[in-house]
Amino acid sequence: MHNLTLRFTRNLIPQFSVLLIVGTVVCFFHGHSALSATKFAAQTDQKQFPIKKSWGTISALPQGLKLKLSDSKPPKSVTIPRLNNRVKTIYLADDDTKKPLTLKPGIEEWEIQLPESVPASATVIVEFNEAPYLPVKPKVISENADQQVVLDAKDALVHGMLLRYEPQPHKNTVGYWANENDWCEWKLDLKTPGVFDVYLLQGCGRGQGGSEVQVSVNDQKLKLTVEETGHFQNFKERHIGKLKLDQTGVQSLQVKPIKKARNAVMDVRQIRLVRQ
Repeated sequence: MHNLTLRFTRNLIPQFSVLLIVGTVVCFFHGHSALSATKFAAQTDQKQFPIKKSWGTISALPQGLKLKLSDSKPPKSVTIPRLNNRVKTIYLADDDTKKPLTLKPGIEEWEIQLPESVPASATVIVEFNEAPYLPVKPKVISENADQQVVLDAKDALVHGMLLRYEPQPHKNTVGYWANENDWCEWKLDLKTPGVFDVYLLQGCGRGQGGSEVQVSVNDQKLKLTVEETGHFQNFKERHIGKLKLDQTGVQSLQVKPIKKARNAVMDVRQIRLVRQ
């Protein structure tokens, strides 16, 4: 995986604050439930925050992060670290219309484009659907009460040149899969062995289907031929087979292309392992 080091550009504006507000919903390493204050504290208590930078400080909030910046020139954009979070919307706090700002997701950082006339004391609101998780450590997904291991795109570990998590509402996917050598994985923790039905939520653009992909856990492997769905963000859940998982503890589910048919392999929003 690309190391998720914290890198922030220094061309930021004075007194500029970026506030990331988080809601309470679901999809890169835990289940689909609202997080209590206790779980939030557990997730962020890795000596990650506050993070002091030459331009200011990043601090954690119960419902997000606050970036207080103090550079001398208004920037064209600001970057934040890639988080295990789905983005709902981004806008200037003093904009009553809440006009969305553009987000450009990279592999390790997300770039937020700012208006040319942004004021020096502006605050940008970035709303998420869950409590913030800065992936200093990968999330490890456990089986939920419905006997399912739900692996969301936001919790994927990506390996390679182009593959990345795209957090925008209409995407929320592992995408940019144009390099057939790129691959991704999730960490899961099984308490007991078992046989699991495997479902993969995939999208693929018109005329781009036909790539062959392998899904594996340890020595258990399944093959999938990617189905064209009309658009890369038009997702269809596919039942791709069963995995017999004999080991317990933390292990890796990996998704690797075998053959790329056209320009890109596919987009993946979620994988579910359902115990039989």
